[in-house]
Amino acid sequence: MFVDEGAVMSCLLLEDRSSFDETFSFEEGMVAVKHTLRLVADRNLGGAWLEAEFRREAVQRGLCALVTLNDGRQLLVGYSARFGAQQPLRISQVETSSGRAPSDQPTVTLQLESIDTSAAAECIINQ
Repeated sequence: MFVDEGAVMSCLLLEDRSSFDETFSFEEGMVAVKHTLRLVADRNLGGAWLEAEFRREAVQRGLCALVTLNDGRQLLVGYSARFGAQQPLRISQVETSSGRAPSDQPTVTLQLESIDTSAAAECIINQ
């Protein structure tokens, strides 16, 4: 969802190829955490990621994402307790692939990144 508007975008992902990584780096006693979210979808389903308007908005305004881990926990990425929505996920790369074998499905990969001072917070939703 875009940070300042709350618009929700969903797309059926190729979960076995999508990923979320956090890289911790340390310089002069300071901690930086780089959040990298790689979303992979069938090219026909993720086609909106290729549209110029979506790319422009995602770069300028940034996004937040609710990431569900294999163990069922959910993380809120692109929003932090310390910075709020000031460090959102932003597009760092969009890649399309036709596949290597004739039977491979064409895909589109959206890579989003943000830098914060802590790991993504677990999101607990009351049901």
